[in-house]
Amino acid sequence: MKTCLNVSYLGLVRNVIGCREEEVEAVPGITVRELLDILTEKHGDPFRASVFKATGELRSTALVCVNDCDIAELQGFDTQVGNGERVSVVVGVYPPEGG
Repeated sequence: MKTCLNVSYLGLVRNVIGCREEEVEAVPGITVRELLDILTEKHGDPFRASVFKATGELRSTALVCVNDCDIAELQGFDTQVGNGERVSVVVGVYPPEGG
């Protein structure tokens, strides 16, 4: 049996992949890390570059939420996502700092 997740994209990542939201079928008990791996495979380097640092960590401008709760306040990449839950991938754009 598959789990159906609603994934929404906000900010820069929406522009980069040209997608506002999508339904993703996954195995029950999928973690945020596994979901992000699926999304990276599906959307390729533009998604990866806008969301992740080269080290695999989230960029400082990237935020991933499960049901409007930052994964940093949950179990991070190990947060499990269940059927019908909403996952948001948000990438902010900040002006360059100058002096």
